[in-house]
Amino acid sequence: MATKEDIEQHYDVDNEFYALFLDDKYLGYTCGVWDTATTIEQSQTDKFERLCNYSHVKSGGKVLDVGCGWGGLSTYINENFSNTHVHGLTLSTKQLEYVNSANNPIASAELCAWQDFQPPETKFDAVISIGCLEHFATYEDSISGKQREIYKQFFDWCLSVTTPDAYVGLQTIIITRLPNNIDELRDSWLVHKIFPGSALASISDLQEAVIDKYEISAVSRIGHDYVPTLQAWSEKMLQNKEALIAQYGQVLFDEYLAYFDGARRCFETGYFDLYQVSLKRAQPTRIFKR
Repeated sequence: MATKEDIEQHYDVDNEFYALFLDDKYLGYTCGVWDTATTIEQSQTDKFERLCNYSHVKSGGKVLDVGCGWGGLSTYINENFSNTHVHGLTLSTKQLEYVNSANNPIASAELCAWQDFQPPETKFDAVISIGCLEHFATYEDSISGKQREIYKQFFDWCLSVTTPDAYVGLQTIIITRLPNNIDELRDSWLVHKIFPGSALASISDLQEAVIDKYEISAVSRIGHDYVPTLQAWSEKMLQNKEALIAQYGQVLFDEYLAYFDGARRCFETGYFDLYQVSLKRAQPTRIFKR
């Protein structure tokens, strides 16, 4: 799994750095849903709406946000579900400071990996994880074949911290195949350079990881939506080019633009894809003999 140092290398540049290219309302740093959206903010709103539907969030419940970022999900839930508490987990000190300074009465967060989380006595009614599973297994884990066991442990953990009727709403990038050419390999390297200690799962990794734990209740395959998301981030970076370079330097500015361009090409070619999944706790079955 990506270490705290790996996560902080990327996410702890500065909260203001990300504010200069992400949407103003949520600071959503994952793919939006662009079925009807015409702005980056609306695409993020529509993403949260779908994942709340997928995880069956209800007013008055308790939601665990694994990889909470800057608290965009809790902002959405605060506006759309009454008295629903959201608890976020992050390994980024800067993100934690931001969430805890937001004065959101129904949100809390802690600096903690899911493996180390000590749940309260009252279990959660839903788990949502957006763009976090990509950090659970390292490249070395995947090469040695350990990634599926790590994903299985995560879904076992989800079962242990939730009520019997709880759903899991998951959004994660998937790698669909081997690279077709050197250009795809280079673009993939650009993405992994930005996110050290991380690797992408395959769809079969996830299918095996949930066997006898969760059944897939609904799924949306929206890798194409990452193209307008990445384009929106690039455009906003260019709009704020002078401020970004003045405060953070030309090297970091160029590195992120190259990352956005490389990732966009990966999704355009189908080398990367994106899945949103609703997972329902699997029920035990019994076979009767006559």
